[in-house]
Amino acid sequence: MNILDLDRPIWFMRQAGRHLPEYNKIRVRKKNFLEFCFDYESIVTSTLQPIKRYDLDCAIIFSDILVIPYILNQRVDFIKGIGPNLELLEMDELLNLTLNQKKLEDLKNCYNAIREIRKLLHKNKCLIGFCGAPWTVACYMVDGNSKNGFIRTKKLMRSEKPWLIKLLRKIVDVSTEHLMNQYKSGCDTLMIFESWAACVDFNEYNDFLYEPVEKIINNLRSMNVDVPIIVFPKGVGEKIIDYVNHVSADIISIDNQMNMNWVIKNINRNVVLQGNIDPKVLLNGGEILEKNVKELLKIVKGRKHIFNLGHGILPETPVENVQKIIDMIRLQK
Repeated sequence: MNILDLDRPIWFMRQAGRHLPEYNKIRVRKKNFLEFCFDYESIVTSTLQPIKRYDLDCAIIFSDILVIPYILNQRVDFIKGIGPNLELLEMDELLNLTLNQKKLEDLKNCYNAIREIRKLLHKNKCLIGFCGAPWTVACYMVDGNSKNGFIRTKKLMRSEKPWLIKLLRKIVDVSTEHLMNQYKSGCDTLMIFESWAACVDFNEYNDFLYEPVEKIINNLRSMNVDVPIIVFPKGVGEKIIDYVNHVSADIISIDNQMNMNWVIKNINRNVVLQGNIDPKVLLNGGEILEKNVKELLKIVKGRKHIFNLGHGILPETPVENVQKIIDMIRLQK
């Protein structure tokens, strides 16, 4: 059962995480976030928590896009209240990074957890594996964190473009393998998160956004991976038309800054849409949430659509609001 086989499926980005009290109870068992992400029991439990609570249609593996630089032996830390912080390396050092066999063993826990989750998950629910898009992962690898808007990466895009493209190719290869392993372990849907697409000038989209993601998709297809692939090009705005013409994803996730009416009118019906309720609207709840959900359901009527947010669930979101949105959608089925 993959996501395209389901009738109006519902899931949420960051559905497993800090908005759930049951997640917070188990998160304290591991001091380090990556340690939690590589712990077999933690992955299984946290992935299934939102399914048990909300009976959602899809589970998404509890992991992080920065497992890629980690297994390439770049130091990755997560600082409480700040987020990821990576070891600052020069471009030649980044290009010389190689897979660390010991750290690959950590990642095997993730694949083993996927096998267990697939056994525990009802056959009518799908299981999503994912990675970060090469550009987005490169932004963290080059700048270390997001606090300065990836200034260093943007400069390299202009001054050292061939070097940066070489780094993207390295990330493509490792990401392809990571997605392939998730597929082999039991994931029936795959997703690529392009969280920092908005940092790229439109005239550079082909080299930094389109080609790397398309290469991953083509690599997977050449290895007979025939499951649906979702891509989330956050922040591209109306350039999403050009994006879908160059990236052969089955499903495009729409961020909450976009007008879904415009999207419906301008994106080919063959492309399945996902999204795009504002996470802040879900956080605040009330009549505005009801209005937004009803409006979205009206807009996408007659179109294949996966109900989701335009970004991840915010940590402060009440579980009651999440349950309310699910109930509203299912009443319309």
